[in-house]
Amino acid sequence: MSRVAVLGCGLFGACIALKLRERGYDVVVFERLPEPICGASFNSMGRLHLGFHYPRDNQTARQCIAGFSAFRDAFPEAIVEGFPNAYFIASENSKTTGERFLAFADDLGLSYRRLDPAAFVPRVVGVELGVETDEVVYDAAAIRKTVIQRMDRLGVDLRLGVDIVAAEHGSRQIVLVDAQGRRESFDATVNAAYANISRLARSLGLPVARRQYEYTAIPIVRGALPRVGITVMDGPFVSMLPFGAGDCHTLYHVQHSVLATSISAEMDPTWLDKATSPMAQRDPEALFRRIRAAAARFIPALADVEFVGLLHGPRAVPAGSDDTDARPSAIDRPLPRYVSVLSCKASHCVWVAAAVADELDWLQADGGGGPVRRNEGIPAWPEAPAWPEAAS
Repeated sequence: MSRVAVLGCGLFGACIALKLRERGYDVVVFERLPEPICGASFNSMGRLHLGFHYPRDNQTARQCIAGFSAFRDAFPEAIVEGFPNAYFIASENSKTTGERFLAFADDLGLSYRRLDPAAFVPRVVGVELGVETDEVVYDAAAIRKTVIQRMDRLGVDLRLGVDIVAAEHGSRQIVLVDAQGRRESFDATVNAAYANISRLARSLGLPVARRQYEYTAIPIVRGALPRVGITVMDGPFVSMLPFGAGDCHTLYHVQHSVLATSISAEMDPTWLDKATSPMAQRDPEALFRRIRAAAARFIPALADVEFVGLLHGPRAVPAGSDDTDARPSAIDRPLPRYVSVLSCKASHCVWVAAAVADELDWLQADGGGGPVRRNEGIPAWPEAPAWPEAAS
């Protein structure tokens, strides 16, 4: 039985590990944090995208459409639905007009229902168009519970609190080295470490792509609000969504929620420690008040919500994508035994997992010598873009 290491146990790493185990691999998962699904997969709004968020990038939208049902089928117990989830186009300073937004949705066959913004509850102002969609949110804590149970049942070796810092490759195995200097050999390695993905590639002597790293903060709020999702776009505007199955909402402002941005080959390692992160010296409640004030310009009812908590942490997106807001996922196999995953939207994770398993099928067939394949599309799904151009 081929032995495969998976680095990272967020949504992508977890789905990849489970899919590989289902196909008969002996799988070991290394997660730097003390629990699975507690990094970027948790520190987000939990939006399960259907594509509406990406009117400037059809590629990302198509990937979201393709993955939406697969995600719902994989984690039905974690889906939070039964609330109106609406998108609005701002009347001023939007990069997309209402007319272009509807044309985009119609071109992709997205289902929506036109809304009267003046009649929506809570009231939304400063917008020209509103549509209700079938998007939902996921409860990351519920997914965490499911992942732990499935890994235990299938016999996936989940190792928490282990930081893999380097790797060495030979003709038939990859050796991983953790922060304590311990070494372990595998027939193949899948790197799904998200924002920390470049460190291992560099240690293997591979060229490393520049990415845009962002440190974001998302307040959790409570108030006299109906359970509702509101997204005002397309520009420096606001989103609010139900937080899990409770009575709280998450609140995100494109301008104020991003605390730090860096375009580089590797993320600043201080961002991984909350004691030294961009949030460390900030007052969470002061940040909340700033985000609340900006958001209330579009959703006046938010002026009265109260601060409950804060989700914060790093994320990574393709560099140079500000004009299109592109957030595509892609896979890369620069070495026969090493697969790297560029993970972007949660709704992509289940089909990306199947594509990664397909990349490693040759291991189960003969155990050696599979081809190197660069910048491949995702089989049987909307074509994935080429892996971002690597830095020299």
